[in-house]
Amino acid sequence: MPNPEVTFPARFASVSALAYAKPDGSAEVVTLDTPLPVAGAALAFSLPDGSSQPVSDVAPLPVAPAALPDGTAHIGNVFVDDVADGLLVSGTATAAAVVVASSLAGFGGGSFQVVNQGSGCTIVYEQSNDGVTWLTLPVIPVNGANTSPVTNSTNVGIFAFASSAAQVRARVSTYGSGTVSVVLVLKRRPLNVVGTSLASGSSSIGNVNVTGTVNTNVGFNDSTAPLVADATFTGTGRASASAQFCFFSATAFADAAGTLFMEQSLDNGATYQPVAIGALTAGTAQQVTVRLTGAYSAATLYRVRYVNGPAAQGLFRLSSAFSAR
Repeated sequence: MPNPEVTFPARFASVSALAYAKPDGSAEVVTLDTPLPVAGAALAFSLPDGSSQPVSDVAPLPVAPAALPDGTAHIGNVFVDDVADGLLVSGTATAAAVVVASSLAGFGGGSFQVVNQGSGCTIVYEQSNDGVTWLTLPVIPVNGANTSPVTNSTNVGIFAFASSAAQVRARVSTYGSGTVSVVLVLKRRPLNVVGTSLASGSSSIGNVNVTGTVNTNVGFNDSTAPLVADATFTGTGRASASAQFCFFSATAFADAAGTLFMEQSLDNGATYQPVAIGALTAGTAQQVTVRLTGAYSAATLYRVRYVNGPAAQGLFRLSSAFSAR
């Protein structure tokens, strides 16, 4: 059964510029009236010497690789803008002048290596979009540990940067003597060298205050004196004024049964109410913990109280502590 004829709507107009070479060396443009021939020996291609070669099983149509056009383009995440990674630019100066400068087209950053600092010379690092107004370029010394961003240098070293500006440069702002030598390398995808570190001391992150004592515990040895039968030990009221603490805990050990109480006062110790209770079996330990509540002030107090049972103690240990966790 023959294939059905292919028809096109009236408004269809052929704009194809595809052509094929005929055996006599002339070219035939492909149209609706002269479609691309596929019969053996009908299609041919030109050889370097000017002759033509018919297409066949042993001589298929060659596909010659061609260079990608200039300009900025990409295939997926592969950039083909003719910019090679790791471009090196070097320069020297023997006066207060620009040592090295470069466009950042195709690059995201890099590093300056100060090979020779000269004597009494200061190098500043700058960036610009218009090439006229130059602004500070923060760089990080990467040849040492625990370094912070700087904007100038007076010693040899490698200073990394990341920038979205059009141009960068290193310039001698103060010249003493000698030759200043700098090598600049530009990277397509530089390391993340721009960051922020918290300074030592008290700093805030939003509403979280960092004082350096967040995990510090404050403990107390309340008593080690054995109690007689049915006696009571009452501990000292401890103020919860330190805002870094979240809990108050107490641990008791005795060779006779008793009861451990955790008590709170909201009126500067005038009255106390139990907020946690733990029964202790002879020869064992008991621990109770409460989360701090109320105002963090001297008026809010916590204390331990222990009531011994009907048997006198031979050994007693009672301790307590404020803690952050």
